[in-house]
Amino acid sequence: MGVPRVPRARAIARSLVTLFAGAGLMLSLPGTARAAADPAEPPPVSYHIPAEREGGVSITVSYYGAVLPRPYNPDPKAYFGDRKCLNTYHDYTPTPGCGGFRMLVELHNVRNQPGFELPNPEERSIGASGYDRVNHFVARADVSRSYGCVRSDGTYDPYIKFTLRERMFFDDDPVQTDISYILARLRESPTGSSKPYLYVNFKPVEVGCPPGMTPAQQSLKVSDLHVSVNAYEVFGIANWRHPAPFEA
Repeated sequence: MGVPRVPRARAIARSLVTLFAGAGLMLSLPGTARAAADPAEPPPVSYHIPAEREGGVSITVSYYGAVLPRPYNPDPKAYFGDRKCLNTYHDYTPTPGCGGFRMLVELHNVRNQPGFELPNPEERSIGASGYDRVNHFVARADVSRSYGCVRSDGTYDPYIKFTLRERMFFDDDPVQTDISYILARLRESPTGSSKPYLYVNFKPVEVGCPPGMTPAQQSLKVSDLHVSVNAYEVFGIANWRHPAPFEA
């Protein structure tokens, strides 16, 4: 399937695309997308989410590493380069061509849960993929991302802007979100930690700009975060929910 096409402002009429017309959006273009390792990367945005029951496991989620491609010129078939939208094997990151963000989940009070002192279980098979995947941490959130057209002087055209709003499931590092791996790490050290890592890598869209203007991702917003686990031991079925707003 090809890249979804988003036509110029006058022709946008899709349920997930909201066109904003108005003046006063003269924003400077701050350069190319930054990777998480960039020293100029803003600090993580963190939220503590209490346990569902007293004495249970609470979590702290931290958003970081947002990638907003500027200019926006994704290659939906590329695994390498500044325009890539695909990850290679064992590469769990938002891509420079399509953008996205990362999230760490810090676990609290796991060692005090019933069953934690038991030996590590034998390896079990992974269940179905998606939000109900067995024995792994999973997450979903409301995500919106805005795109616009940049003039030659580095300012956005105030009449051309659209926003995609989606309910998105996070991708993950399947090892770091695995309950057996997490418990083994925590059991081998009384002070060690294991933080499930998840991320979102956006799908490409096609942004049509008038001649002389350059497409760019203008902003990113995340809200209404759900984190869940359906585990064979210690965690059982647990859910955490928080507004957890994040903007980049």
